[in-house]
Amino acid sequence: MTTETIPSTRLHTVRLGVRDLDRSTRFYRDLLGFTEVRDGLLSAGPALVELTEIGPDGTIGDWVNDDLQGGVRHVGLKVSDVDDRIRRLEAAGVTVLSPPADVLGDVRIAFFLDPDGARLEYIQGALNYQVVHSPEHADAEAADLPGPRDAPRFDHVAVTVDDLTATLRFYCEGLGFELIGQIRHHDDPRGFLMTYLRAGAAVLEVFSFDVPTGGNPTPAAEAPLVGFRSVSVAAEDLRTAVVRAVAAGGRLLAERDSSATLLDPDGVLVTIRSPR
Repeated sequence: MTTETIPSTRLHTVRLGVRDLDRSTRFYRDLLGFTEVRDGLLSAGPALVELTEIGPDGTIGDWVNDDLQGGVRHVGLKVSDVDDRIRRLEAAGVTVLSPPADVLGDVRIAFFLDPDGARLEYIQGALNYQVVHSPEHADAEAADLPGPRDAPRFDHVAVTVDDLTATLRFYCEGLGFELIGQIRHHDDPRGFLMTYLRAGAAVLEVFSFDVPTGGNPTPAAEAPLVGFRSVSVAAEDLRTAVVRAVAAGGRLLAERDSSATLLDPDGVLVTIRSPR
């Protein structure tokens, strides 16, 4: 699979619905260390998090804490010391789903929830891939780890997919993401495979399984749901990126002068936008 002739694209933004914009802004800015760009938009280095206020009646909908469910699963943040960061969160009353642990791939991780139940991950270290597709990207990751004084840095957004081949066609052939490597959980009876795609300075982490996965719980139309809503990528050549993405299996929903909204093969809302 080659991406040599595909215009440059990069992961730009992950959008979340929140019940209380001020509360969520304080969480991401003051507790996690994101930089506030403007109301509802925060930066964590390679990508942005956009918070859209849904209101106090917003619910998590049909989202469940099970990676066999399709769609966006979590956002991962790279840190230098997972244990220290988790202690700070626990002191602030944050819900920690799993304590720090060393896991497959030679990284240390922990999961926690934002104020509205969106799942976040801290990661310490560089992944040791079982299969390396791009030594250059793998080496670059290992050489660019955050230091003790650095704030948490956006690392990846994770999605669960039904058909890995269709997903790679859309994101690699359509959007120009590049394969970094893969890790398989050989002792997992579900046949759990993690595939990593370089998306500019950030990563798309793709979960696939040998057993059937559930549908994406996030509707394509706007709905009063909190949690992960959509992702966007910036493309140097918007029109070419849209044409390629549709040819690679994306379903075009709307197109404007500076952006287009599609559904990826698993129903994840993806906005392609001009860089700014």
